[in-house]
Amino acid sequence: MLNKKHSPFSLIKHLQKDGSLVWYARFWDEANQRYSKTRTTEILVEGKKGRRDEALSAAFQMIPTIRFSPPVPEKKFLDYVADFWTPESSYVREHALVAKKPLSSYYIKMNHADVKRHLVPFSSFSHLTLEQLKPSHIRDWMIWAAEKGLGPHRINAIVSSMRVAVRYAVSREDLDHDPFQHIKEATESPKEKGVLVPVEILKLINLKVAEPRALLGVLLGVFCGLRRGEARGLKWSDIDFVNRVINVCHNYLDDEGIKTPKRGSVRTVPIPSVVHAALLVDKEVSPYTEPDDFVLFCMETRKRPIDSGFLRYHLREILISVGISTDMQKSRNLTFHGLRHTFVTLGRMAGISDLEIQTLAGHKSHEMMDHYSHAGQVIDYTAARNKLERVVNI
Repeated sequence: MLNKKHSPFSLIKHLQKDGSLVWYARFWDEANQRYSKTRTTEILVEGKKGRRDEALSAAFQMIPTIRFSPPVPEKKFLDYVADFWTPESSYVREHALVAKKPLSSYYIKMNHADVKRHLVPFSSFSHLTLEQLKPSHIRDWMIWAAEKGLGPHRINAIVSSMRVAVRYAVSREDLDHDPFQHIKEATESPKEKGVLVPVEILKLINLKVAEPRALLGVLLGVFCGLRRGEARGLKWSDIDFVNRVINVCHNYLDDEGIKTPKRGSVRTVPIPSVVHAALLVDKEVSPYTEPDDFVLFCMETRKRPIDSGFLRYHLREILISVGISTDMQKSRNLTFHGLRHTFVTLGRMAGISDLEIQTLAGHKSHEMMDHYSHAGQVIDYTAARNKLERVVNI
C-alpha cells in the first residue's frame, strides 16, 4: 500500500512574547519524512477567520525558498549524547571558539561519565534513535533513576545534560521537535549549608594543629570567604602583607590547573590577624616561597598545590577537634563551601553592609551586578577587617 502524499506544510499558531498570535508554517521534508523547517508567515491571527487564507498564501510563496538537509543516518540517542559531551563535539568547540566561553574539562568529563553510568543502563534508551526520543522516555528514566537511589538534585543535573544536548540538535535543525519542552524538574528540598557559630570559631582560632596548611585553608574560608579552588590557587604574589589584603585572582582545578575565580569573581579581601598569623606560620614551614609558588603547597612538587581532598579531610578532623563530631557535621551540613556562608554570617553580625559582603565574597547576583563593578573601589578594608575581628573577640 502506497503512503499517502504528505501536504507540503501545515499551519500552526504561535504565541509571541507580546501576547499576539502569529501563523507559522511547518514544512514537510519528504526525503527525511518529517517536518524539519518552521518559518513565520508574519500574519497575525485576528478577525473572525483568523486571516488563515492570507497565511496559506504566504506559506505557499515560501515553499521555493525552503532548503532541506540531505538524509542522514539515524543516530542512536545514547551515542549522540556520549559524543556530545566530548572535547571534540561541535557544541564544545563552538563554546570555545565562537562564544569565547570554553567549558571546563571537568564539566565535560562529568557529563560524559553520567551517560555511561546513568543513561546506558536504562534499557528503554538502548535502541532509541535521537528522532524517536519522547517525553515519556525521559519521564520513565526519571522514575527509574529515583528508584535506583539518585536524589532529585542529581536527577535534575543529568536531565539538564540531556536537555542541552538535544536542544542543540534542535537549534541546528537536525531535530524538528524538543521532547524536553514540557519536562519538569524533580522537586528538590536543598539542605542549607551549615555555619560555624562564634564560640566554635573562637575554638578554631585557638586550635593547635600539626598541619598548618589545613588550619590556614579553613581560616581562609571562614575569615576571607575563599572557595576551595581559590584557596588552593592562592599564590604568594597574591598576598599584600603591607596593606594586609589578599588579591583573589586564581582558582586551581585538578583537570585544568590555574584559572580565574568562578564567574570571574576577581576581588580583594582583608586579612584578619588570625589569618595573617597563619600565613606567616605556613610561609615559615613551606619549601616554596617564591612569588609564583602556591601558599597551600604540595610537598612533592611546586608545580601544583595540595590535593583536592586535602582540605575536605582536614576540615573534618579540625571540626572534630573543636567538638563537632562527624555525625554532627553531617546533620548540620558543614562543608568547606559552607565556610563561605560562615564568612557572610560573620560579616553581617559585624555590621558590614550587604553590598560590601557580596563584593568581598565574590557573589554576583543579577540585582547587584551594576554595583559590583564599583563597590571594590570604596570598601574600607581596614574597617572591614577590624569588624570581623571584633565579632569573635580576636
